[in-house]
Amino acid sequence: MAWTVSGRWWEHCSCKMWCPCWVGPAEPDEGWCSGCLIFDVREGDSDGVSLRGRVVIRIDFPADFFSGNGVARLYLDESATDEQRTELEAIFSGKRGGHLEAVWDATVAEWLPAQVARIDLEDGDTPSMRVGDVGHAHFQAPMQDPTGTVTVVHDAAAATAFGLGTVTLPRSDGSRWWGSGMRQWESGGSGTAGDFNWRS
Repeated sequence: MAWTVSGRWWEHCSCKMWCPCWVGPAEPDEGWCSGCLIFDVREGDSDGVSLRGRVVIRIDFPADFFSGNGVARLYLDESATDEQRTELEAIFSGKRGGHLEAVWDATVAEWLPAQVARIDLEDGDTPSMRVGDVGHAHFQAPMQDPTGTVTVVHDAAAATAFGLGTVTLPRSDGSRWWGSGMRQWESGGSGTAGDFNWRS
């Protein structure tokens, strides 16, 4: 079944700036790693369903991303229709195939039931997001060099696996996550962001 989704994404985790998992197997700052991927789907289609909505993926790893054995949960925006949420859940959990199927098969051992929540997002120079009663994320402007040129990272291992290409590096200090069934944590400052354009 063909699908396509595109939009803007942000990521942050419990590590300090910059999470070593992006560039390959490494020891996380805490010995374990918990992360969050936030997707603002601005355009998409799956089996004739027009897709727009926000999807948040939380993952707890006992070690690093590449060691796998993660526990993950999807949060789906309550503003999407039931039909849209069904398609978005299937795509972002890898059940509709594409590159996400291979990523999650290699890294996630258990998917907790998806939850519907209000996902508030304020984009701009310093984006912020709130997901129901389980977490909030705050991002600073992307890091820059002394001339004002935004720092970017090309073709990091994890970014390539996710099909994310070039990423920028906004800090995420003060972001926190909690909720039943998953680890409670506060961001150490690690953050990434960029655009995505995926299709099966």
